[in-house]
Amino acid sequence: MSGKKTLVKSASRVLDIIEYIVNSAKPPTFTAIQESLDIPKSSLSYLLQDLLAREYIHCDSAAKVYYPGLKLIQVSAACINNTDITKEISLVTKKLSDELGETTHAGILEGRFVVYIAKCHGEKELSAVRTIGFKIPAHATGIGKVLLAALPEAEVKRLLDGIELEQYTQNTITSEELLLNELKKVANQGFAVDDQEIIPGGICIAAPIYDKEHKTIAALSVTIPVIRIASDSMGTLIGKVQAAAKTASGRLGKV
Repeated sequence: MSGKKTLVKSASRVLDIIEYIVNSAKPPTFTAIQESLDIPKSSLSYLLQDLLAREYIHCDSAAKVYYPGLKLIQVSAACINNTDITKEISLVTKKLSDELGETTHAGILEGRFVVYIAKCHGEKELSAVRTIGFKIPAHATGIGKVLLAALPEAEVKRLLDGIELEQYTQNTITSEELLLNELKKVANQGFAVDDQEIIPGGICIAAPIYDKEHKTIAALSVTIPVIRIASDSMGTLIGKVQAAAKTASGRLGKV
């Protein structure tokens, strides 16, 4: 029985290490990992060596810091490609891009960040998202505002507690009060607009994707250069994004 407990504890520590390295704002050192996770130095050393040997993490020997490794990235990509939910959402993301000729994205919420799970290039690339798995603070994006709007206000306040909201353009909402008011508006109207809040010259329209229990699990968006949006076309664009998100929701079982 004691052996089983040891194995479980080791597995838990390995997962803690991986999550800490992946989620750190900057690559952590051995000391930072040890102090944050409270793992004995000898145990941590062995676990890191095993993760390094299997290429789940990478160590910069000069800077003495740790990064996510190639194997971890490969496993993450395989999970995305082999998950029915992401497959279905990716199909709808591509279809919307083909229909509008613009760049489309889909993302989920992780803490106060959007993690992008799908992206399809339009005729002209206009995106702050570098690759699948890329993270952006939710308050500055259409997708993020849709996902935050689905949370209770108390939960949003908890996520933002003590956080100085990043500013990307002069239009970025950096006031918690203004953001909370914006989220109420998003929740009521069923879509969000990012008006040059993350990319100068780019407008993003986003709508929620629901699961079979009517819970918001993701959001879909299109990003369009301001110069290509006519004053009377916003309503049509919003309708198309909402229709695409509704199709994705239907594929996931929402009726």
